[in-house]
Amino acid sequence: MNPLTLEDLLKFNTFVERVPIDITADGNWIAYNTQNREQYEGGGGNSAYSKTGVMTEMAYGTVWVTNTRTGEHRNLTPDWGSSWAPRWSPDGTRLAFFSDRTGKPHLFIWDRETDDMQEYASATVRTFFGFEVPKWTPDGRYVLFKSASSEDDSNLDETMQDESQALPKTSFVDVWDWPKRRLKQRENEAKNGQLQESQHRPKHTKFIVDVVIADTKTGKTFSLMKGYEIRSLDIAPNGEQVAVTVNLGYEAPTSQQPVYDLYVLPLSDALTTEIEPIARKIRLGYAGITISWSPNSKYIAYTTEGDLASGDAYIIDIETGITRNLTENLDVDLGREHKPPLWTAGSEALLCIANGEIWKVPLNEGTIRNLSENFEFSVHDVFYPSEGYTPWTVDNAITINTSDQGFYRLSLTDETITFLHKDENRIVHAGRFHQDVAKETGEFIYVVESNQEPQNIWMSDTAFKSPRQITDINPHLKTIDFGRNELIEWTLEDGRTVKGILMLPPEASEENPAPMIVSVYAGDEPSALINFFAFGENVGSAHPGMFVSRGYALFLPDLPVPEIEPSKQFSNVLLPGIDAAIATKKVDPERLGVIGHSYGGYTVNVLITQTTRFKAAVASASIGNLISGYLIEPGAGLSTGWHETGGGGMGGTLWEYPQRYIDGSPIFHLDKVETPLLLIHGDQDFVPFEQAQEMFMGLARLKKEVVLLKYKEADHWPGFWSNEKLADYWERVLNWFDEYLK
Repeated sequence: MNPLTLEDLLKFNTFVERVPIDITADGNWIAYNTQNREQYEGGGGNSAYSKTGVMTEMAYGTVWVTNTRTGEHRNLTPDWGSSWAPRWSPDGTRLAFFSDRTGKPHLFIWDRETDDMQEYASATVRTFFGFEVPKWTPDGRYVLFKSASSEDDSNLDETMQDESQALPKTSFVDVWDWPKRRLKQRENEAKNGQLQESQHRPKHTKFIVDVVIADTKTGKTFSLMKGYEIRSLDIAPNGEQVAVTVNLGYEAPTSQQPVYDLYVLPLSDALTTEIEPIARKIRLGYAGITISWSPNSKYIAYTTEGDLASGDAYIIDIETGITRNLTENLDVDLGREHKPPLWTAGSEALLCIANGEIWKVPLNEGTIRNLSENFEFSVHDVFYPSEGYTPWTVDNAITINTSDQGFYRLSLTDETITFLHKDENRIVHAGRFHQDVAKETGEFIYVVESNQEPQNIWMSDTAFKSPRQITDINPHLKTIDFGRNELIEWTLEDGRTVKGILMLPPEASEENPAPMIVSVYAGDEPSALINFFAFGENVGSAHPGMFVSRGYALFLPDLPVPEIEPSKQFSNVLLPGIDAAIATKKVDPERLGVIGHSYGGYTVNVLITQTTRFKAAVASASIGNLISGYLIEPGAGLSTGWHETGGGGMGGTLWEYPQRYIDGSPIFHLDKVETPLLLIHGDQDFVPFEQAQEMFMGLARLKKEVVLLKYKEADHWPGFWSNEKLADYWERVLNWFDEYLK
């Protein structure tokens, strides 16, 4: 077995965030999207898009296909740049996806039988979320997708840059306007309707797109809808219409409630010029994708979500345009991000998942029922084909995945629940973007991981008799020793039980106790991730393998702290946990280090003023002075709300509780520090660099051991930095701990 290296992590493949996996109707082929950091150029600033126009979430993605019967794997886009969002045609013979292979993102279609690849270069793809995939019509002739709008007269390349660069700047003076004046202006705009109009059809923005249709028979593309901030595209099961949600912004300037117009357009090769929404200003979540067609194509259903939403379930009659609230007398919030209402096969009722329960909501006659009322576990998801919203049924029973990582069958006839399968040592991901069902065979695919196994796609028959792994996207990790882990528990003075994960190197024993590094983030509960690979950590954070493979134990403690003045309890919660880890006798009590990032960096800065037990500390993107942070100019740094009611936990303004701000600011207590501290900060971090600088200057003037690293063109999280910067970061962090702990 070998130690984990940074090169291993740069090659580490993950499934691209929120890009759905897809299986053919016959269950023979799956398509999926992976990415790693080998080609990553690094961030800098806050641009959402790469230079070619690919949203950074999907950058450097690769499209793969796997034959589920033979085990054959094929990379369709080697060295193509960024490719993402693969979707099979209804007959499973062609695969549509997006790629910037030729310099701009375009639609590509691969023919599985002939191995031909066709590019549709007449329209430039513009997507923001990974789930914005190409959509096939049921007959397999047309593909719908989002394109950069021809109505947006700004230059495409310019919109890929940091938006702040487009703001007007004066050459000799900065005007600091009184915020009250600006708020009054926004209120007046809202009253006059100007704000809503500007949100409806904003110009010069990367979110304005067209709906484009590619004709796979002629190879041509044409626009169906132009110049809107479009979120979702859903084709009716009969293939005759498409439902489109358009983002209008927030309902009011002071709210966080997104609202959308819903359009239903006929699918034709003619541009729809005069259109009116079938429903206006409906309250959906920020993604705007929680709508669903009924199987008979007569209705569209949605659930409301957000600050001002009631969480009710609605249906719209496509023929009459009448909207009905089906749950106005139900005191249950059915709104759930990314989870549209499902339908029974006969279109007579909705199936809504919310708060771990499945509710059956009839359209007309019948009583609203909680189908899982007597089930002891929470329901996570229902298995259904990703192109369609009717669950796969066996004898009128649906298959569900639950909070205990089990699979069950729920009868829609008598509401009985039957156990199918459970894996005690693995985590199952079966949400909207991590599962699919083969329509002809009923076979399920979903994503599985454990703390020793990275994510892979698994497959099962309808009875879940013999689930099996289908993909192996990280074969190079098979020779890596990730150590072993233990769940540690300790009791606080108030009687609460707290947990943490102790990761031990292979050689750690009572005879050879290991130095231990504690990774902290106050308020976090990493013990809940004990069955996740690397416990949810990755290359840009305190990845366990980077420490464990070098002989360090890594401790990931839960740190439950109060909402008001949380920092006063940091050491009271943590130190008993460290004692519990030491009690295993596999950890050296004299060689303890601590590391934290962002609020975790603040946690480190506070801890070293409260205890001298650590022999070395690393704080990145950290906060040191709540007072100077509170008084920073509006729009920069952390908000006053963060200080008062958020993570800062001051409970009010600086003038109400000045002593709290002093007590919670490490810089006022640096005379108590004995731990050598390495401070790391990017020059483009939204947490101002001055926060780290104040910590450094204070410790330096007290003649304490401290080093400050300022990385250029680097933002908040090292995971966004270039590989060159990231390698330097890891080398310096490991050398720091080696110097003081080894």
